Amino acid sequence: MKNGSRLLSILLKVAEKAANIARACRHNDALFKILVQEKSDEEKNPRFFQDFKTLADVLIQETIKHDIGLEFPELVAVVQGEENNIFSNAMGETIVVEVCSTAEETAELLAKVMGSDIATAELLAIEVHKDVQFSDIPMVAELSDDFDIDIHDLGIWIDPIDSTADYINGGEKVDDATGVHLSGLRCVTVLIGVYLKSTGVPIIGVVNQPFYTNVDSRWKGNCYWGYVENNIGKCSIVKESNNKKRIVLSRVEDENVKSKLLNAGFTLVEAAGAGYKILNVALGQVDAYILSKGSTYMWDTCGPQALLRSLGGEIIEFQSFIKNPNSDYIDVKYLPTSMKFSNSNGLIAYRNFETLETLKSILCEY
Repeated sequence: MKNGSRLLSILLKVAEKAANIARACRHNDALFKILVQEKSDEEKNPRFFQDFKTLADVLIQETIKHDIGLEFPELVAVVQGEENNIFSNAMGETIVVEVCSTAEETAELLAKVMGSDIATAELLAIEVHKDVQFSDIPMVAELSDDFDIDIHDLGIWIDPIDSTADYINGGEKVDDATGVHLSGLRCVTVLIGVYLKSTGVPIIGVVNQPFYTNVDSRWKGNCYWGYVENNIGKCSIVKESNNKKRIVLSRVEDENVKSKLLNAGFTLVEAAGAGYKILNVALGQVDAYILSKGSTYMWDTCGPQALLRSLGGEIIEFQSFIKNPNSDYIDVKYLPTSMKFSNSNGLIAYRNFETLETLKSILCEY
């Protein structure tokens, strides 16, 4: 198996393992209350009045990094994520959360975070060290082709639990007209993106929805993948022509932007989770995701952008698009030299180029 196929296979397995951890933490109410920890002022996203970090976030991030490192040790240093791996327990002790050599050692470490609750720590450790099989992954399409990549030119961005607030609060609110979930557990995603350090272009994306369906009080997920090799994309999503005149937005989008879109006849849907919103673009549920503000980060967009690129879509900078509509559009890149992790110029995520041409006449400054 070539390096590209081997890496994607590992990412799919570890994304499902991450989903298992997220479900395990969410299923145990007593555990879940213990695990939630408010982020420090320095870590908070300024868009939210409250922002949260959970042990699930940290544990998932460290598990992904650990499992990638088992197969590709040279990639451990280039795996970046939203969370740091420092957690405080109820006693005020600071603990560095990491995956140990054995499930027993990992359980012992996790028990320190959870007030010596060794039984629950052991349950989590079992999920962390579980050998996930391909048959366990709820994919729409199986991998078929073999592709190669230069391992030494790769960087990886992960968001262990995107839309943490919805992960914590749960619930479900659906827009009946479009079928898009406005909030709740369906909006939660595990995001893994691989990009080329030489160009900053994302080339492999995995998006896992841990909470896709609830059967007999148990959640089951859904997983999507895509990659681009030599400008040819392969994806688990079937691309169909669509022009639904729908745009998905954040709940704090600029009123002027919304007004222009409404006047042009678009249906607007305000949903949670950057990863989930971009996934809806990839699935063809909406034509585009527009965000005029710099409130998303590289870990939010790298994986979903690779998924879009594999379908012929892209994510571009919103501000550059509306100010210079007749120049080349600036797509979001992930250059490792940048310390600016925010997508500060906003974004437009689209699947069909024709959508951009339509938006140009509606939004752009001439």
